[in-house]
Amino acid sequence: MNIVFFGSTEDSVVVARALHKKFPITAVVTQPAKPVGRDKVMTRTPVDSWATEEHISVLTFETFPEKSWLFANEDEVTNSIETCKPDLLVSASFGERIPKELIEKTTHGGINVHPSLLPRWRGTDPTPWTILAGDAETGVTIVTVTEKFDDGRILAQKKIPITQKDMPDELRKNLFTMGAELLVATIPDYVSGKNSGVEQKKENVTIAKRITRDDGFIDWNELIDLMEKDPEKIDRKFRALYGWPGLWTKIGVHGIDKRVKILDISLRGSKLELHTVQLEGKNPVDWNTFKKAYLV
Repeated sequence: MNIVFFGSTEDSVVVARALHKKFPITAVVTQPAKPVGRDKVMTRTPVDSWATEEHISVLTFETFPEKSWLFANEDEVTNSIETCKPDLLVSASFGERIPKELIEKTTHGGINVHPSLLPRWRGTDPTPWTILAGDAETGVTIVTVTEKFDDGRILAQKKIPITQKDMPDELRKNLFTMGAELLVATIPDYVSGKNSGVEQKKENVTIAKRITRDDGFIDWNELIDLMEKDPEKIDRKFRALYGWPGLWTKIGVHGIDKRVKILDISLRGSKLELHTVQLEGKNPVDWNTFKKAYLV
């Protein structure tokens, strides 16, 4: 069986590696190398690097600059991948829409590993939103690929609880590791026709929009109020957006609004404590030092 794999991130590699051991991958599709960092070093995606090491063919295609989720030339994509004579398309953590014509021309169409319990949290990166919303559980879904993102038939799901310690990177990695195992277990019954999946319940659809820097903002007065009334909400937001964009607010310093990053907190029972913050243009300091300098 010829399998073409679509992916771009380290999470994609976790899935591709497990898949390749059981069902050898014929080719991978990933994004072209891009300039990274201050020195603009041309850097390949993790999937590109992995596939090259495994001597697997790598295909890359340009996207529209203003619509990065769309290939600039879907006919080129379809025609190029058709030369691989794929029986099945598999995707995981891949941002572009796979052309409808390619899906229809592929013997068994396509299936995707998605890190949420569809139809809840469709979208590119649902993991932060599951934490932010206070969901009690999350999981991974194996879903057929259609013209619309995450809209296909559900072939398999596996659930896990969300704890008050979960952070997005660790949780996402766990979900894709689970998803890789579930994918390999699902493929045989899918290609044999024993598992055609079930339609998603449209009334239960929620969307995980792309995270922006503004999502990390919390009004200063709201922050102080929630520290007493709903500290768990602040803790969830801090964990969900940890790293980037992070949790941040603004305070007035000498009549000028300054950005303040909240770098470290802890939730102990019903009490939230701020530990480390960083005022715009300054070094990180402990919370008590910050209060004495700017809030007294």
